[in-house]
Amino acid sequence: GCATLIVGDADHPEVEGLMGHTQARGHVVSSEQEVACLPELNEVIVVAQTTQSEAQFAALVAQIKARFPQAHIFNTICDATASRQAEVLDLAQKVEALVVVGGRNSGNTQRLVEISRNTGTPTYPVETEKELDLEEMSRYNTIGVTAGASTPQWLIGNVVGTLKHAWALRPGSFTSYVYRAWRFCLKSNLYVATGAGSLSYTSSLLQGVEPLFSYFFVAFFYVYAMHLLNHLTDKASKFNDPVQSMFYGRHRRFLLVTGWVSWFLALALGVYLGPMAFAFILVMSCLGLIYNFKIIPDRVAAITRIATLKEIPGSKTLFTAVAWGVLAALIPVVCSDQDDLSWATAVAFLFVAGMIFIRSGLFEILAIEGDRVVGKETLAIALGKKRTLNFLSAASVLLAVMLLAAAYVKIIPSLGYALSLCSLYAFGYLTLHRKGLMESGLLLESLVEGNMLLAGILAFLWDPYHILF
Repeated sequence: GCATLIVGDADHPEVEGLMGHTQARGHVVSSEQEVACLPELNEVIVVAQTTQSEAQFAALVAQIKARFPQAHIFNTICDATASRQAEVLDLAQKVEALVVVGGRNSGNTQRLVEISRNTGTPTYPVETEKELDLEEMSRYNTIGVTAGASTPQWLIGNVVGTLKHAWALRPGSFTSYVYRAWRFCLKSNLYVATGAGSLSYTSSLLQGVEPLFSYFFVAFFYVYAMHLLNHLTDKASKFNDPVQSMFYGRHRRFLLVTGWVSWFLALALGVYLGPMAFAFILVMSCLGLIYNFKIIPDRVAAITRIATLKEIPGSKTLFTAVAWGVLAALIPVVCSDQDDLSWATAVAFLFVAGMIFIRSGLFEILAIEGDRVVGKETLAIALGKKRTLNFLSAASVLLAVMLLAAAYVKIIPSLGYALSLCSLYAFGYLTLHRKGLMESGLLLESLVEGNMLLAGILAFLWDPYHILF
């Protein structure tokens, strides 16, 4: 039965939501003038938009109490927001310039910018590292970085990493061109697709199968196409990696055309290799394309609370690992002159699937914030970050033990000894991430995807004939 005064921004989604619960007795105020214009009210309660400035709230509360002495005040400002604002006030006085990372339409981010600028410190709001003016940044010796309360940690890490290497990334420098080319390879999925081809080459040698160009390119084209097309249908991508989403937006036509062309080329190579290879590629393509769509009947979904494949806990990590294992390990052997599958095939499949399981599991940890927003049930959400990292680390050790044991009993050739380095490599980047030495960014992504190329290089050095190349 009280009138509700909300200290905040009238067009903010949170405030609009609060107004919907005031039973038409709500008023939004953001200035002393708006307080003065309020009608006469009897019973009054006062709340705040959770991202309001403490100073602004206190000033308006004083005005409200002067007009409505009977008002009941509830300070609903988020503790994290208030703490962040105090930290920014302190930090801005210790640095030459301050970079604030966060959404352009985020109220709490913009207040951090205002607080910093009010101290006289040059302040630069950015949404991603791409917006940094590196020439401008090079003028300062000490730069502070802060972020809005809801800015994901990996995005902050990207900005910090770019600032640390600003000397090498200045526009027009040779290193900046190399960086841009490398970034294009990563963001366009050319790098990961090459890694898929490398694993196909490696698994062929593990099974004693002659590695052919066709096997390499089946894996390359399929992975390139599925990564592109799945990203374009994944609602979480804009939360998990807005930089990647913006990249897709800028190059949408090129990526769509090359993605569909790659898929048709993968199918065409499947036809060339035989009916079994074509069937594998077609089935995996269909599963990949329907992953984000509702395919489970309503009756079953009502019982299991699972309507899509992506809602199965850990499904993305598992399905991705199996798909890569089929591509890289099974297609070469079923299309070769070998009569049937062998223990070497099982080892090759587990090696490829294990490598990709660990890789995908780590990327799910990095993407946990956006996945929670859209309701994905990933491995990282089901187990939590710490247990998922422990699980992936244990998997990397088991993978190394399997390769060493299989090579020792001669199930696979001596290449298995060398490939155990890939497992230890995976254990290494997981450890770096666990210790906070490499939380996110282009370098971590390069290291993780580079493990597949490492496998290909080791196989190339071991293969005395280099048949593929």
